Amino acid sequence: MTAILTSFQLAVGCDVPFLVTQYTDEHGLPQNSIKGIGQDNLGFVWLISEKGPVRYDGQGQFKTFDDLSGVLKTIRMSALYSGERPDELWAKSEYGELVLLKNGNAQVPQKTPYGIASNFALYYPENPHYNLSLPSPYQTDIPSHVFVPDGLEGGFIVSRDSISRIGEDGKPSNAVYFPNASPWDFAGYQGKLIYFGKTLDYVEIGSDFQLKKKKISGDILQLPHHTRFSIYWNTASNQLFIYAASNLYHLAEIEDGKLHSTLLLTGFDFVKNDIITACYLESQEQLLLGSATKGLFVIKRKHFRSLGVGDQYSSSVYYNQTHLPNGLLATDHGVTFDQSGHPNFSSISQLDNPKYGQILGPDGNLWVLQSKRLLIITTDLKRVIGTKPFPALPRVAFKDDSSNYWFGGEKGALLRYDADADTFRTEASFPGMVTYLERKSDSALLVGTKEGLFVFNTINGSQQEILLFKGKQIRSIRNESDHRYWITTYQYGFFLYENGEVTDFPLDQNNYLKASHCTLEDQNGFLWISTNKGLFKVSKQQLLNYRSDHRQEPFYFYYDKQWGFETNEFNGGCEPCAIRLPNGHFSFPSLNGLVQFNPLAIKDGFPTDAIILDQVTLNGKSLPIRDTLQIPRHFTRLDLKIALPFYGNPHNIQIEYRLDNGAVIPNEWLPISNSENTLSFNELAAGNHEIRIRMRKDISPTAFHYATFHLYKTPFFHETGWFTAILCLFIGVLIWLISYVRTQFVLNQNRRLTQKVNERTADLKRQYDWQLRLSASITHDIRTPLNYVVKALQRMKQTAKTQDFLPDEMEQIYRSTEHIYHYSNNLTRLAKVSLTKEWLTFSDVCLHSVTQNQINTFTSLATSRGNVINNYIPVGTIVYSHADVLSIILHNVLDNAIKFTEHGEITLSVENEPASLVMLRITDTGVGLHPEQTESYNDAGATTPIAARNGRHPGLGLLLVKDMARLIQADSTMDSVPGHGTTVTFALHRYGH
Repeated sequence: MTAILTSFQLAVGCDVPFLVTQYTDEHGLPQNSIKGIGQDNLGFVWLISEKGPVRYDGQGQFKTFDDLSGVLKTIRMSALYSGERPDELWAKSEYGELVLLKNGNAQVPQKTPYGIASNFALYYPENPHYNLSLPSPYQTDIPSHVFVPDGLEGGFIVSRDSISRIGEDGKPSNAVYFPNASPWDFAGYQGKLIYFGKTLDYVEIGSDFQLKKKKISGDILQLPHHTRFSIYWNTASNQLFIYAASNLYHLAEIEDGKLHSTLLLTGFDFVKNDIITACYLESQEQLLLGSATKGLFVIKRKHFRSLGVGDQYSSSVYYNQTHLPNGLLATDHGVTFDQSGHPNFSSISQLDNPKYGQILGPDGNLWVLQSKRLLIITTDLKRVIGTKPFPALPRVAFKDDSSNYWFGGEKGALLRYDADADTFRTEASFPGMVTYLERKSDSALLVGTKEGLFVFNTINGSQQEILLFKGKQIRSIRNESDHRYWITTYQYGFFLYENGEVTDFPLDQNNYLKASHCTLEDQNGFLWISTNKGLFKVSKQQLLNYRSDHRQEPFYFYYDKQWGFETNEFNGGCEPCAIRLPNGHFSFPSLNGLVQFNPLAIKDGFPTDAIILDQVTLNGKSLPIRDTLQIPRHFTRLDLKIALPFYGNPHNIQIEYRLDNGAVIPNEWLPISNSENTLSFNELAAGNHEIRIRMRKDISPTAFHYATFHLYKTPFFHETGWFTAILCLFIGVLIWLISYVRTQFVLNQNRRLTQKVNERTADLKRQYDWQLRLSASITHDIRTPLNYVVKALQRMKQTAKTQDFLPDEMEQIYRSTEHIYHYSNNLTRLAKVSLTKEWLTFSDVCLHSVTQNQINTFTSLATSRGNVINNYIPVGTIVYSHADVLSIILHNVLDNAIKFTEHGEITLSVENEPASLVMLRITDTGVGLHPEQTESYNDAGATTPIAARNGRHPGLGLLLVKDMARLIQADSTMDSVPGHGTTVTFALHRYGH
């Protein structure tokens, strides 16, 4: 439920500087009796009630500690005080049991804390009395001895006629005579005992035990000297207050040792509201008051004031403001405000016609824009001087640096006032109503409309639209310089227009900045932006950083009604949109008054660095909070609630978290956006987890407080370390076993392969040996007899020739036998080359000699077929090759050429292109080969004999020629035309590589 918000109006137009929020049992308090208020070491506020201690986090959230009821005899608390250690806060039950309030938690100590108060209890075992707060709940009881702590580490014993100092052992010492009517008029403060009488005079007893009479100074002196007052003493916060004449004053010791009073609150009735304790959070400028029957009152000082006229005027909606020469602030209602904020009514405030804008005219009077005219009024707003007809429904007015007056009309007209002719001249027309005018340069205006933003040249009348604002309604334009403009729009946020470039800024987390109205810049470099949902402040430097690097998003500090507005909805659509007053204060129009404030005096509230893990709930059941939370394997929902003391606007807290389980993911921060500050998880991986929390600590975009919490989820058996170790061991053994089996298999395969290789090698060796024997056999059994036959036939030929008897048949037998001999000799040499390539060595070969030897072999055969063999190879032609293989190649080619040539010509020639090669060509004029046969020869991959064509088969010789050409690293090609002969070309190397 929403807390009760109480406001106080002292007089018409006077804005009360306080906001009062009341919390009762309807808002989370266990009950409505608050007997003590204090802060622990982390900044959490603690309340004591009749249902135990209550922790207040500052955002209307209260936590009770129900588990104390099972430990204490009673949870009804009677006192709250700070311990002798500075970081301890103690709550005391009605039975004297103590509860330690520390680190945001309440717990019962196992042993009674040691200290002077405890020793005093031992020295006075029979029902000792303590004065731990004022006003005392025991005003009517007058015990014989009362212990009063001094606010530091000591205390005093007050009796009816004397005062004693208490030593560390709890025994009284240094007694001084001091008769008094009641021990409840004493309070301890800063190591001293103070006695308050019926006047503002008081008696101080210090460490020297001298009685010193002093007088309270400060704001309280404005009251009559004999004003009745009450003392409020809070030992939990070591604070003193005086309540007098419905005012509350804070007492503090100043340099001269006196108590000085500062007015904190006016107009609040302590008696009516049954206030029994007070605590002032000075850094937050908040006052907490505890009531015996009405709960907790939280009183905040307003940082803003709203100027209005109350019920004396039908409307509290404000737009235009004009600061007049007489120091008054004129509004569009015709009402003026003085520097104190008091309203002054004038006769024009009763005019019925609407007032859309106003400006101090060239005549020094106030020109008020109405529907179809300008109303001219004296600056004291007492007399209407006259009117001027206006042709275009005026909406905004602007005076440039050249004292020209410009006016924007409702239908987009831009007019200039011609003082010489006392008339308004239309200078331009724009789409949509003109909403704002601002200087661009000496010769240009920025014209904002409902449809966009334009640059108007005041010299030549041209206009240029700034396309990035097309379709956007301009609310205001603020000229920081002739190159930089801050522009607000309706529903599109705010922009920076600088040097022709437009920067669109990101919105706040609730998108309130979409409807931005006005901007002003204070002396500390912050921009203040009014919207339909409150007021924002942002560092201009952060905005400029964002312009350069969009990763550096700015932080927007948010202000709403909790800071003192009457409404969160500000106004725009007027010129000027907001103004800076002569005293440096800002004034923004709103739906309920003019909101004014000193921007340099506003204190931004951010949380301290206290973040605690407040509650852990697993599947709806609470778990104890430990350093490391143990989470079972199976769970449905895990809720982690954090708590922090913060007494400002929750919009500015900005808490984010990151879950880290070992994998570092930078910048993966997720917002904690719910009001309960609770993280929920439905599943977690097994093992250790680190939950990191960060919370903004100031307006800088990178300033955060950090906290870390640890979780450990019990792993399943297959997620444990020993299971992983066994699994890794098993996988390792399995891999080793597979590798071993695979290795053995490969070794067996290698052995079998080696055996087959050896067997094949033996077969090849046998075949090689057989071929060697065959070659030897051919040499011995064929070549030798054949050589003998050739030589015998040669001698027979010579004998027959001498006897002049040489028949042709004998000549043919001789040539055929000689051919067979040479062919068998070539085959033998070819077999050796094929089997033993290691002896295939290259050397310089005389190409003419090799070819001529082969020609000599075939001369008789060629002659018998009517062919002529021509050797055109120069005698000195040398190639780098193998003579025997080259001879075999030439033998086969010539044999083939002679075989398919009849009565023709066979020519051998060379060409030296390129220079490193010798192109040997053998050309015949025989029958030639068909294209498919030529293609088969030129195919480097062909391994089968060239096919026969028309009964003619080129034979195995050409295939052998290709193979032998490869042996001597010579490329061979064939060109043939059927019926016209064949040319075989060999590319022989001239030099060795």
